[in-house]
Amino acid sequence: MSFNFTDAPCMPESDSNDSGIFRKDRPQANPHLQTRRGTIGEHSMQTRYIAIKSVFDQIVGIVLLVPAAPIIAVFWCLVRITSAGPGFYLQTRVGQHGQLFKIVKLRTMRCDAERPGKVQWCVKGDPRITPIGSILRKLHIDELPQLWNVACGEMSLVGPRPERPEITKSLERLIPGYQLRHAVKPGVTGLSQVNLEPDTNINITRCKQILDLRYIACANPWLDARMLFATMLRMIGIRGERAMRLTRLKQTISEGELAAIGYQFDTPEDQLWNPSHDQSQTASTPGTDVQPAVATTSLAFRPPAIERRPSFSVAPPKHLSGSVFTSSSIPNAFTVDVEDYYQVSAFENRVSRKQWDKYESRVEGNTDRLLKLLDQHSVQGTFFILGWVAERYPELVQRIHHAGHEVASHGYWHQLVYDQSPEDFATDLSDSVDAIYNACGVEVSAYRAPSFSITSRSLWALDILVQKGFTVDSSIFPIKGHDRYGMPGAKREIHRLETETGSIIEFPPSAWHLPGLNIPIGGGYFRIFPYSVSRRAMKQVRKTEHPAMFYIHPWEIDPKQPTIAGAGLKTRMRHYTGLHNTHARLDRMLRESSFTTMARVIQRSAPQLVLPSRAPVETTV
Repeated sequence: MSFNFTDAPCMPESDSNDSGIFRKDRPQANPHLQTRRGTIGEHSMQTRYIAIKSVFDQIVGIVLLVPAAPIIAVFWCLVRITSAGPGFYLQTRVGQHGQLFKIVKLRTMRCDAERPGKVQWCVKGDPRITPIGSILRKLHIDELPQLWNVACGEMSLVGPRPERPEITKSLERLIPGYQLRHAVKPGVTGLSQVNLEPDTNINITRCKQILDLRYIACANPWLDARMLFATMLRMIGIRGERAMRLTRLKQTISEGELAAIGYQFDTPEDQLWNPSHDQSQTASTPGTDVQPAVATTSLAFRPPAIERRPSFSVAPPKHLSGSVFTSSSIPNAFTVDVEDYYQVSAFENRVSRKQWDKYESRVEGNTDRLLKLLDQHSVQGTFFILGWVAERYPELVQRIHHAGHEVASHGYWHQLVYDQSPEDFATDLSDSVDAIYNACGVEVSAYRAPSFSITSRSLWALDILVQKGFTVDSSIFPIKGHDRYGMPGAKREIHRLETETGSIIEFPPSAWHLPGLNIPIGGGYFRIFPYSVSRRAMKQVRKTEHPAMFYIHPWEIDPKQPTIAGAGLKTRMRHYTGLHNTHARLDRMLRESSFTTMARVIQRSAPQLVLPSRAPVETTV
């Protein structure tokens, strides 16, 4: 997900002195609703900024009313002349901490647009909109009178869009943590308003909730100034997409964030909840509970830790095309090889496997740091876990699994495949499967060989993987020039490989292929080369219309790891270079790109390859 403003701290959640419709039966904020920089309620500095911003907004609102008054007067007259009824439109909205206020707008609809007791959102081509009203809405001029609300201290220049209390009651039931947006004053414009079209169904509102919380967590003067400038650009007729590029406000939303907010991926748009459904018409009657029209599991929040959807819709939702989703809605695959610093192949001549238990273990702490970073960015990935690690740290495997990540096998002893016999490989594979299952109860179906060591001289391993019931492999690196791995002629995209015992999906690691040079995306290349090289490599792979794969090891974010004595110069350069930069670079990459698990990428990008899982084939190697 693109996120250009990263310097602002987070704002603490405000939960005091609630009034009005929020006094009773208020849903509890979910701990999984986190922002780019942490959970709302983490930094007191944000409270001071919001307080200063409130005073500043009132002053600016009063000042701006002076030049805006003639413009408002002209269009007020046009509204009165072109349609029957008043020029201004007053409506009750929900403000900060649930306080109700009357919002002031130029009227854009007929006076009989809503019958008593019937609440509904505006839709594209809505016949209730007057001719002059369509122009006012397109240029956002109908919002100008809200400067009065800003001057009165009821609204802010920038913030979440205020909603009607009747609809708010329903949205609090349907969207987890919806009340968190009321921690700040609603805004005339905002991050969700400039990135997304007006609400027409519950899924659009869920996406706006993500962007609203993102703004609350990272509000700062520079961000507010850019949003105001983007709004002014749109008022003079510049298209929204161009305005977003000019102000660097274009946003993307990851599948993990959508899943956490209860997004209904497979529900047709005409079946999604909106206030006009018959069941919601009672919302405008005081004391009446709202029953949503779509009774699905989205009513109960399912955080990423237990959201284990096997697939997502191949086509992006219609309303997310353009400013929120990139040209290709399929995210990249984020993968982690869970092993400790002394278990890498480069040290196997210096560190005997029999001595592994004698070394200081840092895999648990480093993996937890990765899990925390991924959680902050609402990213789920595929973790290839070494069986030796799973057997000794089962609670770590459980934390990976319960955080919603895909669990996969990295073998047991981290032995290069071509250095083993088929019998030894089969035993090592079975031991790793058993260790992971005993740790978290998951039958793994994806495998990655240590150091990508399935090459032209160890393709026999694919037969054994199929025999053991594996459906996905990520061990064949389509590059040349590395001393341990690589198959230059292998396919670079996700594909199905046929073996004597069946077929298996191959998801090869990604690389930027240049004349005479290959730059893989991840690992030592991510640490050693400048960050701009990895970012460019990712973009080049995406240009081929294929999702990219990023890989990393927990020890690569640990600059304080013990040094292995006796390692050669080449090995030391490969292993220790750039360790102090990796965590910050990874944080940046997670902000700038969208990631998910391998399983979801395969389902989205190559659904024709996915076959029903089957039991292992009973054979003797």
